[in-house]
Amino acid sequence: MEEKGTMHVHLLTELTGNLYSEESGWEEDWSESDEYGMPLDGTELADYEEVIREELERYGEDDLMQYFDGSESIQGKIQSAVVTIENKDGILYGCTKLELNEFLSQEELQEFTEYITGQYSDGWGEGLEQRDMKVDGGTLNVHFWHPDMERPKIHEEKTEQIQARPKKQRPKLQLLGHDGNIFSIMGDASTLLKKNKQTAEAKEMRKRVLESGDYYKALLIISEYVETELSPPPKANKKSKKKNQPER
Repeated sequence: MEEKGTMHVHLLTELTGNLYSEESGWEEDWSESDEYGMPLDGTELADYEEVIREELERYGEDDLMQYFDGSESIQGKIQSAVVTIENKDGILYGCTKLELNEFLSQEELQEFTEYITGQYSDGWGEGLEQRDMKVDGGTLNVHFWHPDMERPKIHEEKTEQIQARPKKQRPKLQLLGHDGNIFSIMGDASTLLKKNKQTAEAKEMRKRVLESGDYYKALLIISEYVETELSPPPKANKKSKKKNQPER
């Protein structure tokens, strides 16, 4: 008789975080932006993936099945439920990796995702979000649970082909009339880039701005990614030969 193998399923929820600046050059802008720190989504947290992974190792990537006291049928189907993080398509997710003997029914899945959500908010995740992670220029707190969190999404392990994307035109952002707060400008620019399906560019821009430490340098960096009044004019296409070039 053929032995039944184990199955691997990931339950994904997008991480959020708050970044608190320790750079003196940003203090005024930062306090005006958000007294609780600058909010980050899973796309922006991907820049800090290595730091978050290291902190998770110190905190402990627990098997949450050791605390589960729900349905016996679920306990019989799930061998382990280990919490970690996963970078999928440039977005950092909180991830509970399930090792299954048998797939869960819809009712069992609903019960277990409610349990995971509870662990993220009041159990395992509550302790993690109180840990300060030192990053360049500040301190980071990461939240596996947040008020707008969607229900954990199921992702089976499989290899996906990544297709090359054509170069996209820069979206436009008008600086004139903006409130002038650098983090507000950066947030608007990041939103425009994401809507334009330029997630990687949004991440790169935010990283460079946060590392710049200078207001005007930050504006110029933003103007490289979105078209503003400070952006240089587009370069004309150069041709090796002109048509109808007169003879000499």
